Amino acid sequence: MTELSAVEIVAEWEPGTFAENLAPGPGGSWLVTLTSHRRVDRVAPDGTRTVAAELPAMPTGIAADADGAFVVSGRIGEAGWRLDHVGEHGAEKVCDLPELRFGNGMARSGDRLFVADSARGLVLTVEPGAGRSTVWLEHELLTPGDAAEGVPGVNGVAVHGEHLYLTSTARALVLRVPLGDTGGELETVAEQLLADDFDIHPDGRMFLATHVFDGVVQLAPDGTRRDLAGLADGIETSTAVALDPHDSTRAWVTTAGERFGSPHREKPARLLRLTV
Repeated sequence: MTELSAVEIVAEWEPGTFAENLAPGPGGSWLVTLTSHRRVDRVAPDGTRTVAAELPAMPTGIAADADGAFVVSGRIGEAGWRLDHVGEHGAEKVCDLPELRFGNGMARSGDRLFVADSARGLVLTVEPGAGRSTVWLEHELLTPGDAAEGVPGVNGVAVHGEHLYLTSTARALVLRVPLGDTGGELETVAEQLLADDFDIHPDGRMFLATHVFDGVVQLAPDGTRRDLAGLADGIETSTAVALDPHDSTRAWVTTAGERFGSPHREKPARLLRLTV
């Protein structure tokens, strides 16, 4: 554990569980997408776990709204991805997302959603109220390129100020683009930083899950990087970070234990709370 953070394991899932992403739920709870089990779990502040929704395919990205959360689900490399809304009574289909082949991170901005496609290297905008989606951004830097099989291209997405921020995992880049720009004019925020999903503090600090590097990194607006937590804190295969909407000094982290596709199933998935 570093002196920069205190880490608490709030919940664990049995080995073989892949916890992918998270979003705040009601009453201080957290909603966690479990790709391995095709469901969304709700974790209470005391660590109690309940099933919030079961889905026909693996859920990946999740973004909270006033009544629950939107969830993207599908099968990697195949058509048939869709958007569901998870609420008090489970999941309800919102619309199909025919453009997707590997839906991943998702962010909400007002009445629209931004959804990353890690295979095709694009970002969709989705209007849940209208039930329609369009390709908003497509760029070579968002594709997997020549990376090893299964390494995602564009992965996490987050809105901050007038920009959409993105991680391109295969290329170890953090990027951003103005929200009003659909021409693909990407700006590089950081290089040689392999990251999965992430969140951004109101002061501009980014908190990024480093996946295969088993940690959480803070990236300051001036480019300074700090390792906040790692393997010694129980963070193994970190997949997502989200700031607590009720306490900006706390960040929540999902970990998967084993790497995606690993034949070993001996380590638990976790939800952890960081005080930074």
